[in-house]
Amino acid sequence: MIQISVKELTLVQRKIINSLIYIAQKTGNCEVYQTKVGLLKDLCNITTMGNDNIKKHFRELNDIKIEFNYLNKDKNNVWEVASLLSCARIIENEGTIEFSFAPFIKEKVLTPSVYTPLDVFLVSRLKSSYSIVLYEFLRDYLTSPVIPKLTIQNLRDLMGIKDNEYEAFKDLRKRVIDVAIKEINDKNDITCGYTVKKEYGNRYAFIQFSVKKKKEQEPFGTVSKDNLELFKESDDSVYKIPEEIYYMIPDRYRTNTVFGMISKFIEKGHDYVVSNIKYTLKNATANFGAYLNKALVNDYASLDREVETKLKVKKEKSVKHKADAEKKVISDRIKTEKKLEIIRQLPDKELEKLRKRAITTIKKESPGNEFALSDSLVEMKMADLHVADHEIEEYSSNDQD
Repeated sequence: MIQISVKELTLVQRKIINSLIYIAQKTGNCEVYQTKVGLLKDLCNITTMGNDNIKKHFRELNDIKIEFNYLNKDKNNVWEVASLLSCARIIENEGTIEFSFAPFIKEKVLTPSVYTPLDVFLVSRLKSSYSIVLYEFLRDYLTSPVIPKLTIQNLRDLMGIKDNEYEAFKDLRKRVIDVAIKEINDKNDITCGYTVKKEYGNRYAFIQFSVKKKKEQEPFGTVSKDNLELFKESDDSVYKIPEEIYYMIPDRYRTNTVFGMISKFIEKGHDYVVSNIKYTLKNATANFGAYLNKALVNDYASLDREVETKLKVKKEKSVKHKADAEKKVISDRIKTEKKLEIIRQLPDKELEKLRKRAITTIKKESPGNEFALSDSLVEMKMADLHVADHEIEEYSSNDQD
């Protein structure tokens, strides 16, 4: 739910939708989800009495459409649009809220393929909607080797900034970017920064964010002295990994340590690396990185590749055998048609003699089988006998003597 193009979402609405996702994931698959009004208020840090504001937010969430997948992070996904919230109701005397998601949304919520887990309580501490959007975005890329470079328009769309707001970059930087960076560094579990780049005409065109996990001993609420400076690891820690291999690694394991480990074995070939990653994903019960390293070093997947190769060879043989059989059927059909064409040009007297011979031969070969004496089978036997008599298996239709 991070990389969505929704300009209408307010701060509270972002907190509400994150909380509803949290409740749905804890509950599992069902048509209608239920929670307590008090719990939703706690999750969203809502302090107002009564439910009028919550009703207003739910009405607006029901009208909002969201678009997947804004930055195309998931190469396997297609473009989708859906209502953010399908329906909701508040049962006042019970203090409960019931709600449901549209099928496309629920699919993303219950089986997320490229979406990152968030702590809704940490999100609830943020006071700026821009801080929430940026925190979600950066948290999504926390374990990735690099965060995608955004155009300034990408950033405006991601943040939900309207066309007539903060048109000058200095205002965008002061009122949106720096405010969000400071609040995130102040109140959350990550430290982040950014750099901007200009294009022709001295106009800011791109922004590159960076993020790292705060040290466990660094308490939330402190501000890093370099909170607006770019955090950048050394170039040696950023590795070029083939896209297919990159997306095989689950989000939570996409660290420089893992990618650095994989990069050492790229020269062994695509199948070597991919098979050992698959082996690790299937068998590792703990410490994914350590298990993957052992798998790559010792080639745990060698037997799997051998079995896969044998299956591939067997399949190729089967396909070839099927193709050869089909070719033979076609060849036999052509030969049969050629034989039939030849005998159909014979004089009636010769044809009748050939027919009698064919019937006699069939009765000897298949005694009591009336089906074998059908006109089509008799004609084919006539053709075979005529070819045998004249040794013209390979003759053309014009060679009749």
